[in-house]
Formats: sequence, C-alpha cells, structure tokens
Amino acid sequence: MITNMNNESALNSLEPIPVWQYFSDICNIPHTSGNEKNMGDFLIEFARVHNLECHQSNCGNVFIKKAATSDKVGHSPVILQAHMDMVGVKNDKTEFDFSIDPIKPVVTDDGFVTAENTTLGADNGIGMAIILAILAGNNISHPEIHALFTVAEETSMGGAVLLTPDDIDANLAINIDSEDLGEICVGCAGGSGYTISTEPDIAAVPDTGYDALVIRVYNGVGGHSGIDINKKRLNAASAILAMINFLKESDIDVHISDISSGTVKNSIPSEGYAVICLQKHLTSKALTLLQDFALRLQTRYTETDPNISFEFSKTDNIPDFMTTEKATENILTLQGLNTKIMEYVPGTQNPMTSCNLGRIHWENNKCTFSLLARFATSEGKNKVESRINELVAAAGAVIDNYETYVYWEPDFESHMLSRAVSTYHKLTGNDSVTTVIHAGLECGLFKKLNPKLDIISIGPDIYGAHSCNEKVRISSVAVCFEWIKLMLADI
Repeated sequence: MITNMNNESALNSLEPIPVWQYFSDICNIPHTSGNEKNMGDFLIEFARVHNLECHQSNCGNVFIKKAATSDKVGHSPVILQAHMDMVGVKNDKTEFDFSIDPIKPVVTDDGFVTAENTTLGADNGIGMAIILAILAGNNISHPEIHALFTVAEETSMGGAVLLTPDDIDANLAINIDSEDLGEICVGCAGGSGYTISTEPDIAAVPDTGYDALVIRVYNGVGGHSGIDINKKRLNAASAILAMINFLKESDIDVHISDISSGTVKNSIPSEGYAVICLQKHLTSKALTLLQDFALRLQTRYTETDPNISFEFSKTDNIPDFMTTEKATENILTLQGLNTKIMEYVPGTQNPMTSCNLGRIHWENNKCTFSLLARFATSEGKNKVESRINELVAAAGAVIDNYETYVYWEPDFESHMLSRAVSTYHKLTGNDSVTTVIHAGLECGLFKKLNPKLDIISIGPDIYGAHSCNEKVRISSVAVCFEWIKLMLADI
C-alpha cells in the first residue's frame, strides 16, 4: 500500500536525509539515456555551491573532486562512480513523457520507494545520491575523492567508452551500481547491443474477404535483461511472434500489418500488440488457436509471471496494407534473436551467455528489432554474435547499429574486496557475498584504461530494475551509505 505520493514530503522525511533529498532532486530531473544534459547541469551547480573542483567532458561525463580530510591526507585517492542515465519504461496506458516529466516516487507501507506507473530510476539515481551526500558531508573521514558520473550507461556504455586513461586517475574505486545489499561484485558480463531492421514487402489488404485481428499481451513482470534473464519470465515481444508463427504452422495464411512491444533493448518486454490480417473464413479458427496458445503460456508462466494476460479481438479498422507471405516469414525468423540463456556457468544455474529481444517497433513500413547480447567469455561472445548474424542473413534484414563493451574479469585477490568484506561484517555483523553478475557494469572499461585499478561494485537492494515494478528498500540505502563511509575511513 502507498502511504505517501508527494515527492518532496515522501522522500525528504526518510533516513539518511541527505541521500533521499538528493534522490528527490534527481527524480525531478528527466534523465533517460541521451537526455542527461539537465542532470549534468545539476551536478555542475552542485559542485559550484559546495566549492568543489569540477569539469565536464564533451560527451557529458561529469568529474568532481573533493580534497581529503585532515586525517587522510597522503592516502590513496578513491574513485566513487555512478551513471547519470536511467531506463525509461512505463505502463502502456500511462501518459508519461520521460523527456520532460519528473518521476513520481512513492513510499510503500512495507518499506520501499517505488514509482507511479514508471521505472523509478533507483538504478542508478541512488548511487548518484549517495555520492553527492558524501561530497556534501562535513563529518565524513575520507581520502581524496574523485567522483565520476557517466552518461549513456544503459544504452551503449557511451560515457565510459569515451573516457581516457587520464580520467581514471586513481587506483582504488567503488562503483555504486549493484542491486543487492551485502553482495560485492568483482566481475560482470560484457555486452553487444544491436538495432536490426527489415523493410518488408507489403501488399494492399483486399477490399473484401479479409478480417483484421488484434493480439495484445499485457501485465507481464518484465525486468532487467541480465539479472532477471534466468527467472523464466515471459518476453512479450517473443510471445507475440510465437503466436503469429503458431497460426502459420496451423495452416492459416496470416499477414502482419503492425507490431510493437518493449521500449529498450536491455529490458524484458512486459506488454505489446500486433495487428494481423487473414481470410474471413479462418478468423474463428485463428481466435480459437490463439486462446489455446495463450492458455499454454499462462500455465507455463503461472509461478514466474502470474498476471500475464492476453486479449484477441476482431477489429473493424481494416489496415491498408499487410506483409507478403515471404515478408511475414522473414519477420518471424527474427524471433530467434531472443535466445534467452545460451550457456550457463558450468555446474551452476547462473547465466553465462544470453540474448534478450527488448523492443520491436514498426514505423513507415520498417520493422526494427533492438536487442542486447551478454557474455562472460570471448567464446560466448563469438557464439551469440554468430547466432545473431545467421538470423539476420536468413531474414534478409540489416544491422543498423552495433555497439559492444568488454566484460569485467573478476579479481578475487582484490584489496578493495577484502576491505569491503571486513567493513560490512563490522557494520552489520553479517557475512557478505562475493559475486560475478550477468549484467553490464562500466567497471571493465575502467579497468581496461587503468590495469592497476582495484575496483568493486556494491549497492542497496533494488528490485525490478528496468521495469515498472522497480523499487528500492529504504533500510538498505542507509546501510549502504554507512558501509561506503566506513570503507573510506578504513583506507
């Protein structure tokens, strides 16, 4: 249950007050990937107000330095790092413009902050807020701090890619972009992002003898395409293609007039729709087959996606065009881009190589697919990319955009790791867990620029990142804040 829906009063009364005040400020500034300018301006103004050294790179990355406290002069400086951008996902029926509208955070009775019908942006707004609270604090013991705020992490790692060795000007670093309190991440998957398109051959829908059906999928859980890829949730984009393909395999000559699902490549789509055309005498059979197929999907996903819903209806708005038989087959071939998990870490159920179909978009007779492949080895990268290239060729499609970033090879002998382990136990009395995650972090790119860099990634409890179910546990933010302060004091 939501107890307070007012941004200012809801967040500013939470502890630790400085962290939540800065997070409130962050929520008020639109900052999806590619729209970080105002966030950069906010950071520059923050530095000016607090008399901190600051500069901004041409791509938008912001660097802020704070001198060591008197007890830490001469100690090794530390990089504190978070990214400025967030993933913007909203419910299909919600009117919201991520380029201009502020996020509406809400506090729940069970101790979380979430958002009203959109992603919250705790990934990575909470990391930013923690760093700002440390930079603004007057009673925190710390060595010289080099705060780094990057752009475009969620889409291409673009800000990190454009860093230089001079930007990674310390040998110790804490990335605050992980999502399980008490877990210390020392490695992560690399990734390859694709935009793939096809311009299908189309034909006019005959004036008589044809019906149009609308297929809708909604109420899915969705989620992060790396962290949640092994949680067996339905991918709405893939499901829609599978249903259309099922009709074709059932000897129904079906054609596509429109299709849309998902918003970004690194999120599992939770809803979508398609408009298909077929001969009138096949309409009843098609609706029965679709209902049967949907029931099978609901049964399969009863535990992992319990609210997933389907609607199938005939519409009187007959489209002007539809894909030819061959063009329909080509589009359906691209369902294979959603490989899910291709390889597991040997002896575990942890994903090692995967690919998520995050978005399908149809506009001006062009069908575009956005996807993100993840891998932990060069062999995995070759395997998943070869699969993608084969499917693109088979479908007669083209790769419009390709971006890749390196995986972060774990260092289990890290001094920052041992420091994090000891301080977490000192703070909480509990043991931490060392992890390597199937998600993208910028740490591997930083390490490539400075091989001597000793870096870890930590964070509070964030659930449902990259989905409208995103939420952060309030109590875990306080613990994470104190944990980082204790690590800084321990250096």
